[in-house]
Amino acid sequence: MITSAATSKKQKYSRASLQASDRLLKAVKEKMLHENGKIDEALLRKQGYSEDTIARLKEI
Repeated sequence: MITSAATSKKQKYSRASLQASDRLLKAVKEKMLHENGKIDEALLRKQGYSEDTIARLKEI
């Protein structure tokens, strides 16, 4: 009898790609802080950023 277990497929990202995305988010954050003095979450949502990405942006 063959049984299969449901496994969750997790995407794996290389360290270099994660570091590159962090640098891009940091640049977006710095530009927004320089222009507006704050992180405008509504504008980021309007531009298509996900909630997870916005949360990550705040952490950086």
